Amino acid sequence: MKRSSGELKLLAPMALIVVVAVCALVGSLWVWAEQADHMSRTREEKLVMLGLNQMADDHSQLMTPITIWDKAVESTAVKYDDTWVKSNIGDYFNNFLNFESNLLLNDKGEVVFAYQNGKEADIARLAGAARQTSSLVAGLRQTYEDRRARGLPATTESNHTGRLMAMNGHIYVVGASLLLSDKADSPLLKYKPFVAIGMHELSSDELIALSQRYMVSDIRLLHPGQPRPKGSALVAFKDDNGKVLAELTWMPDTPGHTLFIRTLGPVLMISLGLGLIALVLLHQSQRAAQGLIASEAKAKHMALHDNLTGLPNRTLFADRLNQATERLKRQGGHVAVMCIGLDRFKDVNDTLGHLAGDELIRHNAHKITGMIRSGDTLARLGGDEFVIIQTDTDGSSAASLAKRILEGLTGTVNLESGQVFSSCSIGVTLIGDGDIDPAEALRQADLALYRAKDLGRGQYAFFEVEMDATIKLRKTLETGLREAIHVGDIDVVYQPQVDHFGHIVGVEALCRWTHPTRGPVSPAYFIPLAEECGLMNELGTLIMRRAMQDSHRWPGLKVAVNVSATQMRNQGFLATIKGLLSETKTTAEQIEIEITEGVLLNDDNTTQMVLRDLRHMGFTIALDDFGTGYSSLGYLSRYPVDKIKIDRSFVSNLGVDPEAEAVIRAIVKLSKALNLNIVAEGVETRAQKNILRQTGCNIIQGYLFSKPVASGAIDEMMKNERKLAIIDEEGYVAPKAIKMTPRMS
Repeated sequence: MKRSSGELKLLAPMALIVVVAVCALVGSLWVWAEQADHMSRTREEKLVMLGLNQMADDHSQLMTPITIWDKAVESTAVKYDDTWVKSNIGDYFNNFLNFESNLLLNDKGEVVFAYQNGKEADIARLAGAARQTSSLVAGLRQTYEDRRARGLPATTESNHTGRLMAMNGHIYVVGASLLLSDKADSPLLKYKPFVAIGMHELSSDELIALSQRYMVSDIRLLHPGQPRPKGSALVAFKDDNGKVLAELTWMPDTPGHTLFIRTLGPVLMISLGLGLIALVLLHQSQRAAQGLIASEAKAKHMALHDNLTGLPNRTLFADRLNQATERLKRQGGHVAVMCIGLDRFKDVNDTLGHLAGDELIRHNAHKITGMIRSGDTLARLGGDEFVIIQTDTDGSSAASLAKRILEGLTGTVNLESGQVFSSCSIGVTLIGDGDIDPAEALRQADLALYRAKDLGRGQYAFFEVEMDATIKLRKTLETGLREAIHVGDIDVVYQPQVDHFGHIVGVEALCRWTHPTRGPVSPAYFIPLAEECGLMNELGTLIMRRAMQDSHRWPGLKVAVNVSATQMRNQGFLATIKGLLSETKTTAEQIEIEITEGVLLNDDNTTQMVLRDLRHMGFTIALDDFGTGYSSLGYLSRYPVDKIKIDRSFVSNLGVDPEAEAVIRAIVKLSKALNLNIVAEGVETRAQKNILRQTGCNIIQGYLFSKPVASGAIDEMMKNERKLAIIDEEGYVAPKAIKMTPRMS
């Protein structure tokens, strides 16, 4: 068909506009990719620097149990003791704090002791290191003197500092701490303090661990003059004059260029298609038809996509899965269906509101989209549940994708309404049969998701045939637990906390549940089940009420009650506690609140305020399972904790693993330095009890004295002069276990 010259005049400019628009779009995408890569590199550099600084601060903080101690001042500033200095500043720093090189500076800044590689060293040998750390020591002393001048107490945070330094072409973690009294009003404060310095060379293994922790490529050390790879990220270490002494470098992630390459082809094809459509529409002059087509396309998109994220919805997911199974019939192979559920998503909605929940869903949808191939499908089925169809795969590839998603979705997310910790669980079913119904495939993946959550969340699991029976059992127990909490059919038992002479000084409240048909159910199972089913607040309230009521039976004893992270984050938690105190006519001083480090995981202001309010009301706060978390020492300085409980994992190794006793001695010394009470859990043998007594741990809890028992059994113990008499191997009267048969142990 012959076109007129007028039509050609219209088509030529339109074609030129299309070409220019495509070039502009591609150029814009390239600029965006460059900006995205620059932002990613900058973020990685900041993240690695933050990790290095945290490492240095952690090392310096570990010095304080030795340096913030009256004995440390007496053995240095008051009267120098060679033996004490070598044992603590030398051997202890080297063996327990991993400092290969250590220095002790007197009040004039002179090196009086040097230690390197497990033995005392010539002071002149480490003179260069002392000079390089002079600015670090000067800043530490200046901070101390400033606080003294203003009449402020010298806090633990201001008495130590850490920094990474480059020396002799190597990177060192350097910690410095003043040697001070552990008492605010000590006469030893009149002495000008010595300074202890510890240096640990950053090893290649630690660089690898740092790379893995922050999910960057392998970090390596570069010396001055060595060529740096183009486009690499770096953290530079300079001297006081700005000269670069060493660099840590790695190849950063390039998400912009990766996405640019992936989207260039589709963008060009879409742009070309739109240009052709525009030319056809111009040629045919059918503007009304064009509007109708656009409206129809929008309606179709809305019918097949999720409004919140723009992802395919359940309808389009079923269609895509049908297409995938049809290809299986023709070509063979495997298709993986993955169900992704966000962990504790309900807590985000309850604490920050539904808008925050929507924002978190969009954030995670965007992250998952960047992890899958263009031929795969990501859909949102509703709530916090996503589903992926991965075609042309196998078990290994499906597991690899699940791991990447778990790593990518685990971490802190900054929302407009606050900061949350996000993670997910994944259920996977691998389809090799083209005749499977999409609904059955989705059901199998959903069952696998339940299994992943039962394993402790933050994991993935593949579907197995026996999961059907497991899920049915879980539903049965969930229904039974809900009914038991509703009617109050939960038992509360108590385990005594005793001193080394058998006197009961407190009890811990523990819950027990017996299913009507399945019998006793372990708390290790039904408490996480209550968390997942949204029953934790009701269960916690029931236990707290019983504990407050029973506390009247034992005047003078503290009753310890565990409080979960879910309860602590609930907006009505404090109001509930105040209501229970009024209802049971109990004073807060009778109750001790036990929390785990999971409560402190987000390290947010809300948690700090709740704990301070509880302390203000009169409750004491105990940190349970101490030593098992990453940042226990930091928690002690930021939160109002009165007591720490040594985890049973350390106690069980006493007499077997020499390091266990050393760890407990360090914890006891730390608790005394911070004026904290301490309790050891899980004591089962006399040998463990004797070692704990020698370390200075005065309060003990465990089966050696008593299993958790009903309140009536505690009454009998209290009548017996609050003692449980046994004869120690060493011949003195020590706590003796009364044989009791509690309902559940």
